[in-house]
Amino acid sequence: MELTDREKDILQGLSATVKSTLSLIPGLQQAIAGYEGYKRSSFDRNLKKIVSLLMNKVEDLESFSSDEWIQSDEGQQFVRKVLDAAFDAQLEDKQELFINALINGVNEKEISNLEKLKFVDLLRNISLASLMVLSDMHNMYKDNTLRPGKPRNGASNSSPIDKNKIADELSDKYHPYLTNSCIYEMESQGLFSNVHGWAKLPDGTFRSGSYFDSALTYTDFTCRFVEFITSRKTPKQDI
Repeated sequence: MELTDREKDILQGLSATVKSTLSLIPGLQQAIAGYEGYKRSSFDRNLKKIVSLLMNKVEDLESFSSDEWIQSDEGQQFVRKVLDAAFDAQLEDKQELFINALINGVNEKEISNLEKLKFVDLLRNISLASLMVLSDMHNMYKDNTLRPGKPRNGASNSSPIDKNKIADELSDKYHPYLTNSCIYEMESQGLFSNVHGWAKLPDGTFRSGSYFDSALTYTDFTCRFVEFITSRKTPKQDI
C-alpha cells in the first residue's frame, strides 16, 4: 500500500523523534550516526558496482534503458523489484546474478512477467552456496531434462534427483553435508518437481506427464531459472 504525502510526513516526524529520544542514551547517538554513514557508504558502493556491471554486460546502455517494455507498468515493477534486491547489502554476494536477471528479464520478452517476478524471489531466497551447487547440477542434468521442442529420450528424461550421487560427484568441491543441505534448501523453494513435464493441449491448458510418487526431478522450470540468472552477454566487437 502506498503512503499518502501526509502519512509520509508523519512517519518522517516519528522517525526523527525516535532518533532524538534514543540519542539521549550514552553512546547510542554515535552508533546511530555511524550506522547511517555505513548505510550511505553501502549504497554508494553498491551503486558503483551496479553501474559497472551494467556497462560491462550491456552493449548499448542507452537503448537498453529506453526499452519499451521497461517503460510499461510491468517493466517498472520488475526493474524496481530487481534493483531493490541488488541494493540490499545482505544480498550483495549475489549482486551480479541480479544484474543478469535484470538484463535477461528486459531482453526476454517471451517470459511472462509473473515468472520473471518468481525467478527474482527465488534468487533472493536461495543462498549463494546453493546457487553454486545448482550451477554444477545444471551441468549434470540439463542435457537429460525434458524441455519444450526437445525429443523425448526415454528414461534419461525422467531421472530422479539422487542427493547422495550428487554429493559424491561434487565431493571434490563441497563437503557432502553442504551439498545435501543446499539441495534440501532448493527443494524447499520449489525449484524441483515430482512431475517430469507438462504437455500443452490445443486449448492452451496443460496436462501433467509421468511423475514420481516421492522423488523429485530436474525440470524445464529449473533450467529456465538457471538461464535467467546467467549472463548471456556477447563479447564486444572491435570496430
